[in-house]
Amino acid sequence: MPDLSFVVDSALLSELGERLVETDHLALAELIKNAYDADATGVTVALKPDKQNKSEIVIVDNGSGMTFSDVQNYWMRIATTNKVRNDVSKKYGRPKTGSKGIGRFSCRRLGNKLKLQTIGKDKNGKYEKTEVTFNWEDYKPGTEVTKINCPGETTITKEGKTGTILIIQGGDYERWNQRSWNALKRQMVVLVANRGTKRQGFEEDPGFNITLLTDKFEDEVVTNPREQLMKAGWGTLKIDVEKDGTLKCSLNAKKIGERSYTLTEAYPELAGTTAEIAILPDDKSQFRNTSVLSLGSLKKILLEWGGVFVKQRGFRIYPFGSPGDDWLYIDRDRGRRLGQTEYDVLRGLADRLKGVDSSRALLNMLSSYSYVGGVEVASPDMKYFEMKASREGFVGEECITVLRKAIRFAIDWSTIYRDYYLRLVEKEETEARRAEFEEAAKIKAEPGKIIETAAEYIKHEVQQISQKLPKEERQASKAVIKASEAILQSDKSSKEELRHLRLVASTSSLLLIFTHDVSGLLGNLDQYVTSLSIIRGKLTGDVANKIGRMQEELGDMKHRFKELLEMTSLISVDSKRAKALEIALKDRVEKAIGCYKLVKQKYDIDINCDKIPNQLKTGEILEAELYSILLNVLSNSIKAVIAKGGNKRIMITAEKVNEGTKLNILDTGVGVDLKSSEELFVPFIADPHGKMYSLLEKKINPEDRYIVGMGSGLGLSIVRDIVNIHKGKIEFQPAKGEWQTNLEIILP
Repeated sequence: MPDLSFVVDSALLSELGERLVETDHLALAELIKNAYDADATGVTVALKPDKQNKSEIVIVDNGSGMTFSDVQNYWMRIATTNKVRNDVSKKYGRPKTGSKGIGRFSCRRLGNKLKLQTIGKDKNGKYEKTEVTFNWEDYKPGTEVTKINCPGETTITKEGKTGTILIIQGGDYERWNQRSWNALKRQMVVLVANRGTKRQGFEEDPGFNITLLTDKFEDEVVTNPREQLMKAGWGTLKIDVEKDGTLKCSLNAKKIGERSYTLTEAYPELAGTTAEIAILPDDKSQFRNTSVLSLGSLKKILLEWGGVFVKQRGFRIYPFGSPGDDWLYIDRDRGRRLGQTEYDVLRGLADRLKGVDSSRALLNMLSSYSYVGGVEVASPDMKYFEMKASREGFVGEECITVLRKAIRFAIDWSTIYRDYYLRLVEKEETEARRAEFEEAAKIKAEPGKIIETAAEYIKHEVQQISQKLPKEERQASKAVIKASEAILQSDKSSKEELRHLRLVASTSSLLLIFTHDVSGLLGNLDQYVTSLSIIRGKLTGDVANKIGRMQEELGDMKHRFKELLEMTSLISVDSKRAKALEIALKDRVEKAIGCYKLVKQKYDIDINCDKIPNQLKTGEILEAELYSILLNVLSNSIKAVIAKGGNKRIMITAEKVNEGTKLNILDTGVGVDLKSSEELFVPFIADPHGKMYSLLEKKINPEDRYIVGMGSGLGLSIVRDIVNIHKGKIEFQPAKGEWQTNLEIILP
């Protein structure tokens, strides 16, 4: 009997290329992976329709390409074991992404014709260009694969560039949609995360870039998956050090929006240094764009490419940002459970953010792997950052110490905002549970009273049920009732604590004024006190009178200083003893206006409260709460009229109404768009339409910025919180006549 051998039917190609690779985007992803495995640093993929509305896909890479021998022995061999035997790429040592030797047959799924153009370098250093055309329609079931010829040709030249071009024609263009395109990007994001690395025994890998071109989808003419990766996670942090050393940080993050911070003249050694860092928590619910990044892809990216690398003049400096490198001391501080940043200004920021505890804000810092990006080092004196000849670090440690401090400042700043983001999410989840409870229980639970309402509901329901139970079984229900009462008492105590914490947080305006005035007083006060009386005693006439007037001015300053101290002391270590009282309103309004005396005089602002009746009193309220309301709304009006210019007028009116005491704060400033006025009460949205602060910057003197504040976005949020505690109302009303803004507050 003669020996037998297997015969390969063309139907096998359909099994390999169309059934094992089930979708178009996976088929295209396999071909892009081939470019990565061929040590390409870039690949371009273009999708377009032909005249018959069939798809044409062109894939161009600058990898190692193939010689004629490679095409014959590997490309034309079904299920080759080449990638199993050679599991890393030749040039850069990249772990190869494919192993079955079937990826190229996925071309069948993408079109009925394939043209392969590839240039490889042979052993003699010459370039071999090979072109082969495949007509997949020739591979019909029942025909043997080995008996079908593919036309092609090979040419040899001394010069050229290696790489491969695949032209796939005759596919179903309509099968491509936004969903499949996004799925392709998710497949590719792990490859583009390769930002460059050095593997022992290989050339330095410069990274891998992908450009996807199509006009089929909106906003998808040119897609950079790496750029989308940087924007897909929770936030993107950018850092710029200006010529004078000013450190500028900007953050664009989920639920936080765009935020910026400037630290003046802090790092002159780093002038010109820039950084861009993606913040990628291992939690899909925190992604800004889930269409780009899957959780599985993210885990692969963070494990291999996570970390902040350092470059100088385009060259990467090692080991910064390599796996396991903690040059920013992030993992060290996480291991120590460090909760508080070392930077005073950032602790102050944390204290102003609602719900954030500055002593614990860094406990939510992510691992070093979750910060993906790089720093481009620059310096006026490049010797300060002198890289070693091996590019394994810099000469000396001082430069890295300074760079670490600057980058950690920005990361700590972003971490504080991420902690605030987590507080916002918790609040939203609480509101969602409140709504679910209201729906299930068919009762109304006011915001801030969910625990109280739920505990009362449980207590009531248990009481109703216990009445139907046998006497011997009622003991358990009594325990539940007692537990409900304990919850109610604990909730009451917590709310009282929160109330006083809110008062502490609401003193920002008072402290700004206090700091502003004290900075002017303390430098001269001692000298005035000790010198003026001596000098006046030695002089006569006009000069003596002038000294006398100076003493009077000093007296006025002392009086003003004393009033500010009295107002600040309203919230002190004994603030819990303070009681809510009915307060004479006009006297407090006049004192609040007096706090802005200097800026009022300097900018010729008319602030009038004559229409408040002398005998008018508020309902029961803490005096510190009332001052917090008045100072914050006055600050906003002052900024608005300075920004607008012209006739700068502010008027405060008050009267008794059925609901309580109604205050109206009117001004001739830049005005408010009533349709979107609710945005002004959202924390950190200080100027949603950009109407005020750009004008104010041009018209206010730098030294006066601190007395009115430059837009933390917290003022009206704090005011609304206080008004809501007292079950009052606050909203912007239509302004009439000369007035541009009318803020109305009703305190019961």
